[in-house]
Amino acid sequence: MNAAKTCWGIYRELEHSPGRIGDDAAILKRVGEALAERGFSVELVAADAADAAFETPRANIFAMCEGGAVLDRLKAAEKAGSVIVNSADAIRNTYRHRMIELFAQHHVSAPWSQVVATDASKLRPPAGVWVKRYDFHATQPDDVIYTASENGWHEALRRFAKRGIPFIVGQENVAGDLVKFYGVRNGVLRMDENWFEWFYHRDKGMVGHSFQASRLRQESFGAAAALGLEIFGGDAIIPADGEPVIIDLNAWPSYARYRDQAARAIADCLTERFRRRLRAVAPTQSDP
Repeated sequence: MNAAKTCWGIYRELEHSPGRIGDDAAILKRVGEALAERGFSVELVAADAADAAFETPRANIFAMCEGGAVLDRLKAAEKAGSVIVNSADAIRNTYRHRMIELFAQHHVSAPWSQVVATDASKLRPPAGVWVKRYDFHATQPDDVIYTASENGWHEALRRFAKRGIPFIVGQENVAGDLVKFYGVRNGVLRMDENWFEWFYHRDKGMVGHSFQASRLRQESFGAAAALGLEIFGGDAIIPADGEPVIIDLNAWPSYARYRDQAARAIADCLTERFRRRLRAVAPTQSDP
């Protein structure tokens, strides 16, 4: 097996795919197929069965996993010269407590948010607020709770504390239309050439505030760049003034509605990254 032409895809852990296990697996498989069409040998493995990827020097890895232990191994492989997409740091940056700090540093349009200890006795923020676990994205329904009263705020804190979660992120509720977006940030393309799609969130009330899709693209790619993500998706609110507000961003969503288009765009991005490695290792050899 030619290691330079081999790449490994690592599935997301089941506990991090609530209600999306099939869709998450499907996008990784479709990307693997697209990479095989481009001449790569592809191995898809579970996060707890990825030893071959981690033990291969200068490996090519694309990863959906999110747990701390496997991210530590990804980081070590990256330091040893492996190409990792998304990088371990970028995936960790989607943990909410990191994300709100990076959004603030990079001036991403996002709601007011703060990290609060679940044993805190302070009053809630004055307006409606979303109470979210401080690290991972939602793995169960109680990971995100809306509160509109002081009693509701304290009850939400108690519920998280009872589960052994020491901190939450309190995020201001922003009124407007909820939209979802998907993107792929290919470093050899201009931002307006990169693949991007958006749609209104199903089953959510919609006013229909007018806005420019180019502004949503700009804010979404700016948010992804702030976290270091190349393969990403998220949620935004379109308020009455039409200026998008990014409320969530995650690494490698399921892309269920646009699976085939996304898989091709992701495979193009990965192919560029992995072929760059091939040219560096063996510049006289042709690409796969």
